[in-house]
Amino acid sequence: MKSITFNKDQVVFKEGSFDSCMYDIVSGRVGIFSAYGTVDQKKIAELDSKQIFGEIGLIGCYPRTATAVALENNTVLSEISEADLSEYFKDKPEKLLQIMKQLSRRLRETTQNYIDACRTVYENDQAERRGDPRSAWIAEHMDLYSDVYNTTQF
Repeated sequence: MKSITFNKDQVVFKEGSFDSCMYDIVSGRVGIFSAYGTVDQKKIAELDSKQIFGEIGLIGCYPRTATAVALENNTVLSEISEADLSEYFKDKPEKLLQIMKQLSRRLRETTQNYIDACRTVYENDQAERRGDPRSAWIAEHMDLYSDVYNTTQF
């Protein structure tokens, strides 16, 4: 494991990059953004010390789904590579549970978002078949999912 210091607005990793490491925030704050640096930029999360991020890139070797950016000067991160993982969990077994909780929360959120998207499509379809105008709920969710689709890189 190596310790890396970042200055404010310095990118830790970019959306779409293939990095096989995760980070443990020792001090400072990190922002997680979609479409970072564009007009469609959205802050997904703000993380602070003792939080972990980037674990999906390490575990699954998938491209990064967002961009991570230091939000303050002297943000110190521990970079954990696949080779460091066993030692890291031996030294900090509580971090394994933390990662499991994070992944579980993300899975629940993704499942709920999927259910909401299916409901939105279904209710929109039913309203169109009946010739009814869209309800405020349908219009709000159609706009939400349209924004997500427009800012997601496939």
